[in-house]
Amino acid sequence: MSSLIVEVSRIDRVFAHPNADLLELAHIKGWQCVVPRGKYAAGSLVTYVPIDSVLPLELSERLGVTKYLSNGRVRCARLRGEPSFGLIMDVEDPSWAEGTDVRERYGITKYVPPLRATAGDAAEVHPLFVSYTDVENLRNFPTVLTDAEEVVATEKVHGTNCRVGVIEGELMAGSMEVRRKRPAHDEHLASSLYWFPMSLAPVHALLDELSRTSRQVILFGEVYGSKVQNLSYGCAGKLGFVAFDLLVDGRYLDAEDFALHCAKHGVPTAPIVFHGPFSVDAIRNVSGGRTTFAGADHIREGVVVRPVRERADPKIGRVILKYLSDEYLFAKGVSDTNDV
Repeated sequence: MSSLIVEVSRIDRVFAHPNADLLELAHIKGWQCVVPRGKYAAGSLVTYVPIDSVLPLELSERLGVTKYLSNGRVRCARLRGEPSFGLIMDVEDPSWAEGTDVRERYGITKYVPPLRATAGDAAEVHPLFVSYTDVENLRNFPTVLTDAEEVVATEKVHGTNCRVGVIEGELMAGSMEVRRKRPAHDEHLASSLYWFPMSLAPVHALLDELSRTSRQVILFGEVYGSKVQNLSYGCAGKLGFVAFDLLVDGRYLDAEDFALHCAKHGVPTAPIVFHGPFSVDAIRNVSGGRTTFAGADHIREGVVVRPVRERADPKIGRVILKYLSDEYLFAKGVSDTNDV
């Protein structure tokens, strides 16, 4: 899950609104906000409140935006045909420098989707069966990836995050945060949401090979289908799985090595939609449209982008970011649940 950052930021650019004389378009970080004409200029220092922030009632009333929120939650909006993501507030304290995080000052919290009901199948925690990396939003950190850096972007699949692995010789499976007990009978693996990948022979073969020489092997992926979320990727009444990362003895494999290991055993992976020099525009251009999954005809949730060579950044740690498509952010009727 990405972090909530409500910080003092500088507006990059301001443009005329094509459909409204009294409005303008302000670009801040990687987002666009519709603002009153003449109020802000390029370089203006403001407080940016991103989408999925939850405002206290006192604050939303003072700003006059309560009626535009969903139970206090900041959502996307279209104002005279132009998308607007988040809120821009004046900087109330002149001592606040650019980059100051003021969410606690305002009591702003992050919207958390409702939790999916589980069957109480939590297993004992194992310190080596680690959770997946937090994936930050590229629009919040548009400069972490450098211009022209070689990157790979894969389609972001709207399902439920899962992990399967072999830890010191023991098979394990789990959701994002919780290790799950193994079904009593192997024939039940295929119907178990988080053990489902273990019912696939290619997954089993990959983990078996790597675990012969490694004490920690974890394959991260997404289980999808009509039983999981509204975007089903052609899996009506059944489950599907794609892998998107592989951790071996504490190290995430580079994109090419990950792809080679999966291809060797026939493990399905998240479809690559871009491989080349990074730019925000290039990633934006592949984030939307229709899904690449054969047999499915619905929107693309977005993409996940990472450098071809693993590296870390002081702001976010491991460099891997998501870019959700405008179509998905504005979609109605798309389920929004979370797993622990």
